[in-house]
Amino acid sequence: MNLLLHVWRQPGPNAAGAMMDYPARGVSPDMSFVEMLDVVNEGLIEKDEDPIAFDHDCREGICGSCGMMINGSAHGPMKLTTACQLHMRTFKDGNEIWI
Repeated sequence: MNLLLHVWRQPGPNAAGAMMDYPARGVSPDMSFVEMLDVVNEGLIEKDEDPIAFDHDCREGICGSCGMMINGSAHGPMKLTTACQLHMRTFKDGNEIWI
């Protein structure tokens, strides 16, 4: 599936921030949201761009450190589901996702 990510980027606490757009192409529905961001970041790093910064630790839905606002909801569209356990099959090909 192919998605368009709208990501809030801010280089530091005193710097102005802005929404930036990033394509996420070839996303497997079986990936977690965090894994999808890892793939997008690999592409950014290959182009010498700053990766999307986000917290994570256990990647097993236990610690909750991967919390982020996804489409205006904490952790995204599934209640009681951390971003590392939110599977991309929750979204549809062509969706735009706001992070």
